[in-house]
Amino acid sequence: MSNRAAARRTRYLSEADVAALLPSVSEQIDLVADALRQVAERRAHQPPKIALPAGADGRFFHLMPAVVRAGSSQVAGAKWISGGGGLPIDGLVILEDEHGATRGLIAAAGLTAARTAAVSGAAIRVARHGLGAVSRVTFVGGGVQAHSHRAMLAAEYPTASVTFLTRRSASELPLRAGDRVAENAEEALRDADLLITAAAFGTEARALPLGLLAPDATIIAIDYATSIRGEDLALLRAHRPVRLMTDSSEQFNATRAAGKLEGWPEISDEIGASESSEFVGTTIVNHLGIAACDLLLADLLLARAEERGIGTLLG
Repeated sequence: MSNRAAARRTRYLSEADVAALLPSVSEQIDLVADALRQVAERRAHQPPKIALPAGADGRFFHLMPAVVRAGSSQVAGAKWISGGGGLPIDGLVILEDEHGATRGLIAAAGLTAARTAAVSGAAIRVARHGLGAVSRVTFVGGGVQAHSHRAMLAAEYPTASVTFLTRRSASELPLRAGDRVAENAEEALRDADLLITAAAFGTEARALPLGLLAPDATIIAIDYATSIRGEDLALLRAHRPVRLMTDSSEQFNATRAAGKLEGWPEISDEIGASESSEFVGTTIVNHLGIAACDLLLADLLLARAEERGIGTLLG
């Protein structure tokens, strides 16, 4: 065994460990906002995710490497993630320390759900800068992301009500006081000031009448082009001012070039570079998920685990 490998035993964090160690929603959003700024300012090394062939049923296998700063330290690592096609998200985050030894292995399902909702939260803060508080939310979908996003919304916008547009039953949804399940898309979207789309990959898209949204609505798309197609976007842009943003323009445009965002234009504006901007119109944020955010969150979880003696030491 090399000296660097012997210097630190690798700590494994299970899904239960991750759930016990997650910080508050506000802290999660602040953490990913830092990663997004580093990506936008090119202080983080964030190449596009590597997508491996997984068939045509919506399944995916992604390898997501990154190098990012956590305070004065460098965090390097990668996430291996799979899912789609009716299968749950599964995977692992691998973190190395500054000496090149494997510091930790972190179960990725719960971390990914938390990170995705936190990035949505950071994007909403940016997109709605100078606008009124969120009050009417529409959420398309009803899986894991419905639960993590509903928790984020409750923490950030406690008075907002959420209307779910989903094929799932009400008993499967994270309904809170004032929430409801819409019977159709028109009822769900009318006058909403925030729309979040999280339909499962590979499912048949339903037509969304985006023109019914409030004029200054914010749209957060976390399902690539499943819910909002290129023609939907073009129609909306023909009738109102629209600003497009993403988490990493390099990744978004590489994914678009690979044919996975059909009809969408290239995007140059990034969440991390837009913190003080104001825009009158509809902002659409399509964030695909980047490892820089995963790694900063995983680094914090490992630090907490080391302090509290949580997890399993390997080797």
